[in-house]
Amino acid sequence: MNTAPLVILLGLMLGLSGCSVHSQLQKAPYTHYQDDALAIQEAREAWLVLSSPKRSREWPEARKKYNACIRKLASHLKQANRNGGMDEAMLQSLPFVIEKSPYARDSNPWHYEAIFMSDEVDSTYRLRETVTVEGMGIPLAGLAPEGISRPHANMLRDNGNVHTLTAILDFDRMVDGKPTLRTLPRLMNEHIFIGRHKVRQPLAANFSVPIALFWKLSDADGTELLGAFRPKKAISTMGLYFSEPYDPKKIPVLFTHGLMSGPATFANLTTRLLVDPVIRENYQFWFFGYPSGLAWTIPAGRQRAALAELMQEYNPGGVSREMNNIVMVGHSMGGLITRFNTSTKPWILMKGLFELPPETFESMTASNWKEALTPLHCDDHTLEQLHNNFIFNPARGVTRIVYMATPHRGSTFADNWIGRLGQRLIDLPSDVLEEATRIATLSRGMFLLNPLQLKDELTSIRQLSPHSSLVKHMSELRCAPSVPVHSIIGDRGKNNTPYSSDGIVKYSSSHLDWSVSEKIVPSGHSVQDDPAAAVELRRILREHLVNVKGKKVLEETEANAAVPVWQTNPARPVILKRP
Repeated sequence: MNTAPLVILLGLMLGLSGCSVHSQLQKAPYTHYQDDALAIQEAREAWLVLSSPKRSREWPEARKKYNACIRKLASHLKQANRNGGMDEAMLQSLPFVIEKSPYARDSNPWHYEAIFMSDEVDSTYRLRETVTVEGMGIPLAGLAPEGISRPHANMLRDNGNVHTLTAILDFDRMVDGKPTLRTLPRLMNEHIFIGRHKVRQPLAANFSVPIALFWKLSDADGTELLGAFRPKKAISTMGLYFSEPYDPKKIPVLFTHGLMSGPATFANLTTRLLVDPVIRENYQFWFFGYPSGLAWTIPAGRQRAALAELMQEYNPGGVSREMNNIVMVGHSMGGLITRFNTSTKPWILMKGLFELPPETFESMTASNWKEALTPLHCDDHTLEQLHNNFIFNPARGVTRIVYMATPHRGSTFADNWIGRLGQRLIDLPSDVLEEATRIATLSRGMFLLNPLQLKDELTSIRQLSPHSSLVKHMSELRCAPSVPVHSIIGDRGKNNTPYSSDGIVKYSSSHLDWSVSEKIVPSGHSVQDDPAAAVELRRILREHLVNVKGKKVLEETEANAAVPVWQTNPARPVILKRP
């Protein structure tokens, strides 16, 4: 067993300070040996109770004592860090040993800058509820350093994952007569099996603190308005975000936000999903962020490139059951990006750009598109741009789609005075304008009569208009027949569907005749924040899991799951029944 001074220990010592693990302070003597020995003795007695099936009535009290002992050890380590840290000799003299975190899932081992104890962190940031599980250990949030955890420099925005951890003192792993302090990845471990009888005990958890910390520390948080009106300043935030490391055993769910929004808009939704142990054990959440002031076709291209890159790394042979069954969830304009990228004939949207016979695009394929566009006399560079934006196959591996408040037929909001003002306020990157001008010379001449109109046409707000050249033909886009589509739509609680609206998008624009399910929730346009939407998405994900892995997986997870506590901030906790 490696007893070297590990970063995991230093992170515990850091606590809430957030300081670098490499801080060089003058070390003070460690003065808690006697207190640590007493805490370990109490924890050992509690462990014996918890590992005995015959003493189950004593388990609740034993868990409290056990967790209090670990909390005491952690506070001593944190105090030692404030006093200058601990050298190798001091670490060796502790009455317990430290195990390296098993959270490494890439070529480089995970390296925490800091570890935060969940009960000392505000979990209300962006969150309306706090979701916890009572069990053995103390919940932690581990901050992985930026730039180390992932190799995707171009497409995946690595700002440091925040891992959901649980610390335990393991008396089944004795080293030189000392128990082992371990930090377990909580989203990969619902239980721990202890003692010679291998008694199953739930692991304590706080699923809200890591989510709150991730979005608070992420550079994509707080950029909603900047991305909407000054996209060239926020373009560096565009890409895929992982709040937890990639897990090959879990199905990815990719969330894409809408206008004047960011990936953190799904914070409440994902927290509510984690109430369900079936979701926790079988799904991982990815988020695509982008400056929403850009025309949605532009970030759509970046999303395709990011997905292709991840497929190349995690599913190069195409045999991963999980990566071959991705679920895409798009809210508002993010739904248009999702629909475009999963379409079998995305080039249909070029009908709104070029004055060519409609049958040109209907008979076009990914192999004959150049011949079909011959009448336009495009140069090579323009052909390349058209290919990058409109000629592609559906996103690989996507087998289910969920649209939330998506304006499939546009929104009249884009045409009112607020929308028109927003179009004028948006400051587009110069390279976007340059490439668009090149394509516009081949398009309908109206663009060139008014340069400002060209700029307006390229903004996300304009491209949400029912009169947009792209939205006009959105209704012709379809995903593969084998991919089920679901809709979640808000009606502001008025119960007047099909004449309803969420305040931004009318029901007539969000509705799809060919969706396999449609859920109306009493919400405005931010349906992702409504608890009813979380319940519906949970139902959809459970249905998807049964199709992918079978009903037995769902039933086994439910049978073994610990009951979560869902606490509405700042009210008292309420025990939820299993879904």
